[in-house]
Amino acid sequence: MKTPQKLYGLALLGGIAVALIAAGCKKKETANFDPTPFQETAEDQARSESEQNFINDAVDNQGETSVSRRVGGVDSTYLPSCATLTYDSTLRRLTIDFGPTNCLCRDGVYRRGKILVTFSGPRWLQPGGLQPGARAFITTDSFFVNDNQHIVEKVLFHQGFNSAGERIIQDTVQTHRVITPNGTSQWRAVRTFRQTQGQNTWQRWDDVWFIGGSAQGTSRRGSPFTTQILDSLKIIIKGDCYFRVPVKGIVQISTQNRTVRINYDPYNNEACDRVASVQVDNGNPVNVTLR
Repeated sequence: MKTPQKLYGLALLGGIAVALIAAGCKKKETANFDPTPFQETAEDQARSESEQNFINDAVDNQGETSVSRRVGGVDSTYLPSCATLTYDSTLRRLTIDFGPTNCLCRDGVYRRGKILVTFSGPRWLQPGGLQPGARAFITTDSFFVNDNQHIVEKVLFHQGFNSAGERIIQDTVQTHRVITPNGTSQWRAVRTFRQTQGQNTWQRWDDVWFIGGSAQGTSRRGSPFTTQILDSLKIIIKGDCYFRVPVKGIVQISTQNRTVRINYDPYNNEACDRVASVQVDNGNPVNVTLR
């Protein structure tokens, strides 16, 4: 699935931090509100969400083949040259190995360790040769992202093509634990990816995806939270767009009786400009540049 490497996860962290500061300083009567736990929950959601999308893109990019593709190239759709890919045709297992030391990836994130993928059903081939029922079971082995360990167990399932010829993949995250020096967060999700353009070509930079779904989890402090995509996220893959920031869509996070709504297209122009509006509870939306 030519799934974006970096979705709205990184965007949440920068946007929410700005919005919470603004909300906390707006009224004197809210001085007793401590935004720290709420912000940490948003960070935990963002960390899991963004890494899930990176894993999806890396797995779908390679597919079920012994020929390593998209490693060490010049544009944003490639894995870095410090990553290696191997495929065992007997076990139908793909191994994406970033090595035992930190490997700097094109999204500015350091990774080490392995992503293990076991395929079943029809072969996971591309472009249009991917058949309904193809499945990829994904786990991690000593996998660290910016020195935080990520323990993942998930399934990608190719449902096939709808009447419009759009590719549909269901992403079921059974568990995603992130172990940090300040605690361990837990995350699970069911999301649907719908590819509306580029499903019949090998190149990645003509892909357009829409993403819907929801997630639940607990923060590093043990606080529960939920995330809902209110308006499908739209991702346009471009070779020079290293951070997979949605150009359109609305996401809402709910926790501790607070909500944050992120609108990725405040100017209604679907520009790849990393600008979004962030609204805390019923406060005024604030435009921010996502990082």
